[in-house]
Amino acid sequence: MLFYTIKRFSNALRAQNSKIFVGKPHELPQTAKLFYQGARRYEKKDYATAVALFRQAAKEGHAGAQFLLSDCYYNGLGVKENFKQAFYWMKKAAEQGDEIAQTRVGSMYELGEGVPENDRLSAHWYKRAAKQGVAHAQWHVGLCYEYGKGVDPSERRALSWYRKAALAGNEGAQYSLASAYYFGVGDILKKDESTALFWYEKVAENEAADEVRKAFATSIVDRLKKAGCTPRKSKS
Repeated sequence: MLFYTIKRFSNALRAQNSKIFVGKPHELPQTAKLFYQGARRYEKKDYATAVALFRQAAKEGHAGAQFLLSDCYYNGLGVKENFKQAFYWMKKAAEQGDEIAQTRVGSMYELGEGVPENDRLSAHWYKRAAKQGVAHAQWHVGLCYEYGKGVDPSERRALSWYRKAALAGNEGAQYSLASAYYFGVGDILKKDESTALFWYEKVAENEAADEVRKAFATSIVDRLKKAGCTPRKSKS
């Protein structure tokens, strides 16, 4: 989490000060110094100190500090768990254009974490992240269109987003796309067991896949292979 977050926000730091040199911390602007100091304390599991440093930088508008401060509130690290504060700071980071924060905000609206459930706003934030290439968000946009959550239902749009996310390696989208090919989608998508097998295999072979999806995918893979079916990748 820490290295990934610092790497993601390096561009934001450069935007704040073109003279930033990561190897020379003394040349960083004050908000960036606070963020990096907080990140070091976060890494050492000194969460109380990290929270204090992140809060200072977050109030000055540093997206990385807002993101990690939200994470601390969400998980109760160095501060009492508080979903409302977690949502408040995550939304601040999302509003600055951070794609992972946008995905998290979409999820929090969907689940009602720190904010009342709101399918329309959930879909809105998932879309913003999806357009920036976040595969997990793309999958959720597909789910929104499939089930009409916060948007007008559209099987075509759902399939389009599933394909994007599946090709990017998201196992949830791969499962959704595999199921679409396995069962067919009305007049939009004909049943195609060879293509379904290709995507179900991706899920079955993924050690990190959701256990329920993985179990179902594995059973379908076994059944199709016993019937002599061979996998075929769908056209992008």
